[in-house]
Amino acid sequence: MYAQVCFPFFINKTFTYRVPNELVRSLKSGHLVEVKFKNKLCKGFVTSLSLDVAFKGPLNSILCIDKSNVIPDDLWHTLLWMSNYYVTPIGKITQTTLSWAFKNNSVKNTKIKNNDYQLTSIDSLQLTPNQYQAYNKINQLYTKESKPQFLYGVPGSGKTEIYLKLTQKKIEENKSSLILIPEIALSSQIFSRFQNYFGEKVLLWHSQSTDLYKRKVLNKLKESTPYIIVGARSALFTPLNNLGLIIVDEEHDSSYKETERQPCYHARDLAIIRAKYSNSLILLGSATPSLETYYNSTIINKYHIHELNERYGDAKLPKVKIVDMNQNSSIQNNQHLFSDYLIKKIDKALEKKEQVLILHNRRGFSSIKICTEFDEILKCTNCDVILTFHAKLNHLICHHCNKKYSFEQYTKKDITFLGYGTEQIETILNELFPHHGILRMDSDSANSMKKQKNILDKFKNKEYDILLGTQMIAKGLDFSNITLVAVMNAELGMLIPDYRSHEKMFQLIYQVIGRSGRREKIGQAIIQTYHPDNALIQMATNYQSKKFYNLNLESRKSLQYPPFIRLVRFLFQSPDINQCIASANKIYKLLQVHFSKSIIGPLPCPIERLANKSRYHILLKIKPEKLKSSLIKIKKIQDRKEQLLNKKVSLLIDIDSISVL
Repeated sequence: MYAQVCFPFFINKTFTYRVPNELVRSLKSGHLVEVKFKNKLCKGFVTSLSLDVAFKGPLNSILCIDKSNVIPDDLWHTLLWMSNYYVTPIGKITQTTLSWAFKNNSVKNTKIKNNDYQLTSIDSLQLTPNQYQAYNKINQLYTKESKPQFLYGVPGSGKTEIYLKLTQKKIEENKSSLILIPEIALSSQIFSRFQNYFGEKVLLWHSQSTDLYKRKVLNKLKESTPYIIVGARSALFTPLNNLGLIIVDEEHDSSYKETERQPCYHARDLAIIRAKYSNSLILLGSATPSLETYYNSTIINKYHIHELNERYGDAKLPKVKIVDMNQNSSIQNNQHLFSDYLIKKIDKALEKKEQVLILHNRRGFSSIKICTEFDEILKCTNCDVILTFHAKLNHLICHHCNKKYSFEQYTKKDITFLGYGTEQIETILNELFPHHGILRMDSDSANSMKKQKNILDKFKNKEYDILLGTQMIAKGLDFSNITLVAVMNAELGMLIPDYRSHEKMFQLIYQVIGRSGRREKIGQAIIQTYHPDNALIQMATNYQSKKFYNLNLESRKSLQYPPFIRLVRFLFQSPDINQCIASANKIYKLLQVHFSKSIIGPLPCPIERLANKSRYHILLKIKPEKLKSSLIKIKKIQDRKEQLLNKKVSLLIDIDSISVL
């Protein structure tokens, strides 16, 4: 017998090994084995077995099976599907998803030090009639068919309570659960909720977990006990045995999609595949679904849908006020960023010892314009991107390649500040409310999970009164004392030349409004904008989500964008623009043979230059029924990539691309 073995690097082929007699009965696809590769001991995964091979030369034998790192069958089948769908060699897939398997994961002490928590009986958690109805229906439908299910609930409707009850049912059935969340920042809050009810059965997994912690988790997962994994997208690949439930919370979030390196997978879509292979209940949850999930659940009935239209307990949806900033009279001392109305409402909330959340989706202080005879806005020399001034660091920083620039050569009279970021708003807030604690949470102030948790804990414990931040604070946070939410510049992001920019802005505004008044206190949201009549802002502030989705679906259909077609993006990057164009043209000619009616490009990307590399792309708009045959043709290009491209050019093939920037 012979085995095909893949190794954890980007190579388009597997290698043939002889299976020794003593392993013939026990060896199967998905086993991690030890072999000699180029005269070195190496570990790789068996991808297939056969009784004969075409190769006639001498073959090495498999030395042994590594039984310390066993991959569940459902996970292995998911990875094989992933390799085919995202046109990425299986070896690279194992490197990306199972990097831990190639290490020694033995630990002397498997005890995991947990945060302090108060264990509460899950039976004390009472569902409202609406929640109970949704919970029952989810379980009933799962017993009949394995179709994905979608929980569509307004912010604060109590989706997490349903997640907890479903998890309890699976624990009673001796099955494990996987709870996916989009942001590492959210993981500590969700983790704590689950830990309060399930104690040490709850384990955390994400990219910032230490190797030692991951090794301890992996050792625990070898036990027959059912466990609950809470984590970001990489948690999808944990070797949970006897998996019975997968929940994808905030399923609309773009963080679930890998966009920078192959495989460009979407964790939500892969979760559905893993649920299929493990026969698990799969539940997607969101107050603002992606257009794809809305379409799949409400238009074509591909998913079952359960709606929660009321908030949990006695909480009511916040009252929303749109403030037209064209009429703003507060123009003193740079405080024109805040309307008189917003300042009064913040004052009132603080007087009542309530907390305020302020969203502005741009970090830093501002951009800089140099006022000389050639008026110039300072840009990064490596990227086609405007630089942002960071006052605390006294540097200009590129938010794409992170390069820092000094601007000491300019005098103050030469400089004009353009726009504003969270840093400048923080300065103004301190001037306006000098006797109140203000926290800022963005990727500058909270660039690690420890810092994020520290900020959120301080705010939760009411040590601070105002939390200012970027989109990090817009979703998933559940604080009982927030009664006022403000959006500083609601139209920010709408003009980005991307087919999802309106969808993202609607979700952001709708979600952040939902952070206000989540208990018995009545909440309010104030939306500052220079475009008060904008349809998107009106729909988001009037809770007209279905109207927004239906209008956007019409637009997507007429322009031929997802969910009506499958979007595949070929992204070329090179320090040499001519080589970049030449390679893009070469691939275009090959693609045009098969996709002449559905190909766009090659064109410069909207952001033409990043990290000192020119960027060109080709887009394929493929009808869903033709995707399977199209992937076979795309794979042939992937397999010949090294021969087709200049060595200075990199090509990223992004299946189901969520951005064209």
